[in-house]
Amino acid sequence: MSIGLDIGGTKIAGARFAKGGIEEARAEHPTPDNYQSFLQTCRIVADELGAGPQIGVAMRGVFNRETGLVEKDSVLPYLSDVSLREDLEKVLGRKIILENDANCAALAEAIDGAGAGYKTCLGVIAGTGLGSGFVVNGEVLIGANSFCGEIGHIPLPYYEDSDGDKVPCGCGQVGCLEKLVAGPALARLYKKMVGRNCGTHQMAEDAARGDADALRVLDRYYTVFAKAMVVALHSFDPEVIIVSGGLSGLPGLYEEVPKRWGRYAMAKQPKTKFVPARYGPKAGLRGAALLVTHL
Repeated sequence: MSIGLDIGGTKIAGARFAKGGIEEARAEHPTPDNYQSFLQTCRIVADELGAGPQIGVAMRGVFNRETGLVEKDSVLPYLSDVSLREDLEKVLGRKIILENDANCAALAEAIDGAGAGYKTCLGVIAGTGLGSGFVVNGEVLIGANSFCGEIGHIPLPYYEDSDGDKVPCGCGQVGCLEKLVAGPALARLYKKMVGRNCGTHQMAEDAARGDADALRVLDRYYTVFAKAMVVALHSFDPEVIIVSGGLSGLPGLYEEVPKRWGRYAMAKQPKTKFVPARYGPKAGLRGAALLVTHL
């Protein structure tokens, strides 16, 4: 048995897996707006799963692997500068193994998901934020500063006004990929182009049934996404890019982005595959559980 928790911007999800990676149970609760409630919610999720002595936790942001101190979280600011691993171990009464959520998702997909059989896999989580992790021969590359593969806080290349408004990011920059590609950015782009609000889930549904406004916004958005993926192509040159997270199901995403990235990449016909995660939005959670059994 292995237990994983996935800390997202909108929900904290947990799952229990049996031998062979079969999911036995799942629990989730909304992500609170303060740290103490956050810790208690993690405890509730773990207790509902009947968690064992170790829990793998997939989390956003950058943290110190030696101390468990979170150094920066641009989506959940209350997690910045806290000793998360130590606090979770106190509240949950279990050993905690922390890992970046994008690394967890990439690991799950590389082991037996959409990246199985590839030597180099870049896993991208496109949801409330934009995270990514790089796996080589089944091993997550961490890097000297714990953010190898993390492209979300690089400015969007080839930026045009029609790509959306540049807004300040929690990392201190303006115009980061995260602020032009993640879910809130897509919603802002819709408001900018159409003049009214529309959530990303509704947008996807509207586009699937042929709504002209939704299709027009997504057409522009896929160009922005393609520009963002050029950062990944030029930095890591992976054999496959695997997309998970709340935006991974947008209609046309996997056809349109590769059609467009050749306009901006040094190679006009990149060989890199661009595919949905086998485990979809659950990839990070599955990877968190793998921290207990695989690493």
